[in-house]
Amino acid sequence: MTTAFVTAGERRGSLRRMAQSCLLLTVLIITLSAFVRHRGAGPEADVLVARAAHRVVASVTLLLVIAMVLASYTARPALRREGALALGLLGLALGLAVLGVVTPGSQLPAVTLGNLLGGFAMLALCARLVAVTGERRPPDAVLARAGVLAAILLVLQVALGALVSATHAGLSCHSLAECTALAAGGGWDFSGLDPWRLPATDGAGLASGAAGAAVQWVHWVGGFVVAAVALAFGWLAWRRGRRHSALGLAALLMVVVALGIVIGEGNSSLPVVLLHNLTAASLLAVVLRLP
Repeated sequence: MTTAFVTAGERRGSLRRMAQSCLLLTVLIITLSAFVRHRGAGPEADVLVARAAHRVVASVTLLLVIAMVLASYTARPALRREGALALGLLGLALGLAVLGVVTPGSQLPAVTLGNLLGGFAMLALCARLVAVTGERRPPDAVLARAGVLAAILLVLQVALGALVSATHAGLSCHSLAECTALAAGGGWDFSGLDPWRLPATDGAGLASGAAGAAVQWVHWVGGFVVAAVALAFGWLAWRRGRRHSALGLAALLMVVVALGIVIGEGNSSLPVVLLHNLTAASLLAVVLRLP
C-alpha cells in the first residue's frame, strides 16, 4: 500500500509539472493567435514567423497532452480524475487542429470564436489539472461554485472581445456614451453578434457604424458586469482564507480593466491588445485554480 501511494503521488507530481508546462504553452498559443489575428493574414515576415511558431507550439502541446493521458491511465491505480481532464484537453486539441485544417483563411467570426474559445477552454482545463494534482487541502465547495460562475462570465466576455475583433468593430466608437448614442441611433442593430454572418464593413474596413457600435456597447457593459462579479469572487476568496490568491486576482483584474479601457478608447496597438489577451488568460487561470 505504501509503495502504491508513493507511486501515485509521484505520478501526480509528474502530471502537475506537465500540466504547468501545458498551461504556459497554451498561454503562448493564445498570444500567438492574437498576434496573427490582429496583424492580419498577409504575407509579412512577422506574421509568417508567428504562424510557424503557432504550429510548432500547438504540436508540442498536443504531444504533451497525449503524454498526460497515458500517464493517467497506463499505470495502476489509474488517476481517473486527472485523466478525465487530460482527455478533455486531448479532445479540444484535436478539435482545434481539425478546425485549423478545414477553415484556412476563413473570415467568419464563428471560426475566430471557435479558435479563441477552444484555446481558453484548454487553458481552463490545464489550470484545473494543475490545481487537482497539487491539492494540499480539500477544495472549497463554496469557492468552486462561485468560481464556475466567474469563469463562465469571463469566457463570455472574452468571446465578446473576439467578436469586436472579428467584426472590425473596435474603432466604431471610443466610449460607452458614444457607443450608446450610435447604437441607439441605429435602432440597436445587434446583427454584429451573429458569428455566422460576415461583417458588413465600410470602405475603411471598419464595421458599419450602428452594428459595430452595438457590439462594442455589449462588450463595454459586459466588462462592468464581469469586473463586479470577479471583485465579489475575490472578496469571497479573501474571507475564506485564500488571501494571496485574492490579491493576485484583484491585481490582474485591475490590469485587464485598465487595458480594456485603453483599447476601448481607440488605442488598439498590438502590444496593448496582446497584453490584454495575456492578462485575461492569466485571470481565468487564477479563477479556476483558486478553489
